[in-house]
Amino acid sequence: MTDAVAAQPAAAAQPGAEPSATAASGPLDVLVVGSVNLDTGFVLDRLPRDGETIESRDVRRSGGGKGANQALAAAQLGARTALLAAVGSDADTALADLVDAGVDLATLVRIPDALTGTAVLLVTPGDNAIVIAPGANALLSADHVRALDEPAAAAPRVVALQHEVPDAVVEAAVDRWAGRSLVVLNPSPWRPVTAELLARVDVLVVNQGELGELLGAPGTVELADRAAVEAALATAELSSRAVVVTLGSDGVLLRAGGETVHLPAFEVDAVDTVGAGDAFLGVLAAGLASASAAPDRGAASLDLAALTAAARRATAAAALAVTVRGARNPSLAPSAVDALLSDV
Repeated sequence: MTDAVAAQPAAAAQPGAEPSATAASGPLDVLVVGSVNLDTGFVLDRLPRDGETIESRDVRRSGGGKGANQALAAAQLGARTALLAAVGSDADTALADLVDAGVDLATLVRIPDALTGTAVLLVTPGDNAIVIAPGANALLSADHVRALDEPAAAAPRVVALQHEVPDAVVEAAVDRWAGRSLVVLNPSPWRPVTAELLARVDVLVVNQGELGELLGAPGTVELADRAAVEAALATAELSSRAVVVTLGSDGVLLRAGGETVHLPAFEVDAVDTVGAGDAFLGVLAAGLASASAAPDRGAASLDLAALTAAARRATAAAALAVTVRGARNPSLAPSAVDALLSDV
């Protein structure tokens, strides 16, 4: 069913919406291939126990989905950004922020008989738990990737991928853009990734638990602290050109060219950690795109210096994300990131 559905500009479903800034700006900086969700977030003092009903202190409904959140963050930092995703006819709320930020949605696939993906977020002080129902996200197919004919998406500087869409979509995206674009993969929610796929990924972004799974040590017990992660990275035979490991309040570890760099986290008053990972990934992609756009660099160029600069800005964006409730930070902007960077 989905293969017969043509991609339609989501902005057309928004009466009176301004045309996307990206659509008229030439080649893309960032193409995100991923998910769109409608989020319902419950603010709790603690998670319920088995069989227990508890009352929420607040409830919030907003757009979400890793792909959409990452695309929004990249666009908010000034990157020309598009999103290849599948949605149902109920997606306008989830897409409104993206339209406002200038994300190009001409690459979006609308599936009228499907529901847009849904997420329920349980937010407790300093932590969160999330349950998702894929909806239309599960109907995005490899054929949609192969059939994409938007001129701006021919050779994006960066292609960002994650696991809220089927494996076949991720594989088709790697097939299409590896070697022409910097391919960034965040295998979250975790599913096993083949060595063959990793060899074609430029930047692998994982947290401690995902790294443990990747290295055959499920959970985070074996990788409980930064020293353990750093030691694991030094000996791991990961075929991606670079690896980024997010460590929460302990910052980020970067590994490229046989070298490892640690970037500390920024000290902020966290109220909601839900949006941190997606803000990090989106801003990382934007930073890598900016670096590869330099006159002396190719579209698929990558080195530790460029990765470090992009990750530093991404770490600042993640810190800003945890100071607001919800999966998206409406005030994320280059000036806000610069201000936080200048304070240290």
